[in-house]
Amino acid sequence: MDAARLACLNIVGTCLGGFQTRIGKLHVELAKELGGGQERATIVGDGTRVSVPAAAYANANLGFALDYEDMLHYVLHPGHATVAAGLALGEDLHADGRDLLAAIVLGYEVGDRIAVAIQPSAERGAQVWGEGYHSFPAAVTAGKLLGLDDEELDVALGIAGIYSSVPSVYKYFGPVAETRPIREVKQGWGWQCLAGVMAALSVRRGFGGGHGILDGEHGYWTMVASDRCDFERLVDGLGERWMTAETEYKIHPSIGVNHPAFWATKGLVEENGIHASDVDEVVVTTLWADLLGDHTPGSAVDAQFSLPYTVAATILGKTLGPELYVGETLADPALRDLLGRIRLVHDPAADRAFFEEQRILQSVELSLRDGGTVRREIEFPRDKPAYGRPELEAKFEVLARGVLDEAKRSRLREAIDGLAELDDVSSLGVLLA
Repeated sequence: MDAARLACLNIVGTCLGGFQTRIGKLHVELAKELGGGQERATIVGDGTRVSVPAAAYANANLGFALDYEDMLHYVLHPGHATVAAGLALGEDLHADGRDLLAAIVLGYEVGDRIAVAIQPSAERGAQVWGEGYHSFPAAVTAGKLLGLDDEELDVALGIAGIYSSVPSVYKYFGPVAETRPIREVKQGWGWQCLAGVMAALSVRRGFGGGHGILDGEHGYWTMVASDRCDFERLVDGLGERWMTAETEYKIHPSIGVNHPAFWATKGLVEENGIHASDVDEVVVTTLWADLLGDHTPGSAVDAQFSLPYTVAATILGKTLGPELYVGETLADPALRDLLGRIRLVHDPAADRAFFEEQRILQSVELSLRDGGTVRREIEFPRDKPAYGRPELEAKFEVLARGVLDEAKRSRLREAIDGLAELDDVSSLGVLLA
């Protein structure tokens, strides 16, 4: 249960951080239009109570606004989908905290198993890829809280699959020359959370039919253009190996595949006492170089998906949080100058490692003005630094202090830590804004 509590703390923090962004506030206003008039679930940061699906939509989008959420095997970002769905329904149903945590764990488990099982081959992934399956973890979390039985959950998964979005990565943050500026709704994961919640609610209302969304040669994997489904991996270790415990939390607000390079760069700079003025050129060898190589990001979202921006900001020691993507930081002359000295090199083997085994291979090389060179190869998850509750609590503080005062932040942390003993999840609502 500790992993689930950390997941809740992390996502509530990212929601509070996301609420401070322009796109976060846009999602909040849309949620009020969608679900106004029903005071059933709280929008984090804002405090307005709206319909359950609208709150799920708003909070999932807030949780992803800074690209600061969590990851499972780099192909699922379960926290925003499960926690947003769970908080919305939990508040409405007056569920107890233990039931909420169990529902979140199940959402992580089912979502990750589906995600890793249907990853395409590297060849197919180079043509079409996406992560529209985030409706599944939301549907499972919502369905568990609603008390759906096995057959009803099967139907809910079927509806969630039909409601899921198309695999849009290459029209979303594909080759830089073709896709910038990036769509600010990203891959619509707030909408996917809403879809999952609506799927579970639809079954509760009486919708039936449509069993076996994952099964057979016409299963969900073909619907989202994958060329394979590993059915054995789907159930391997089921009930013995819990995916929630393998969650990785983002310590840098950017797309997950940028994180190894962030840690490699951070290590090189700190261990060698390097300043930006010392750097002549940076070479990053990576997967997806044509997707990540935005050297002139024009918006916050463009910067979140720019590997050169991540590396440049790390060398400059920029503060991690909402301010990393404000206009003043984006326009910083020192950062812009450094962006022009960063070069990405594509490694096809890294593409295969990602699609075949969900590993990220990168290297960072800094050529210094004094003629020296420092270089670090890094592989995730193998080389991921150890971090846990202290780092996530510090992250929460940075993100929450722009919305909540110190006393409320402390009470909220205590309430999340004590979720397993909380009789009524709805009591969290007054602490979320």
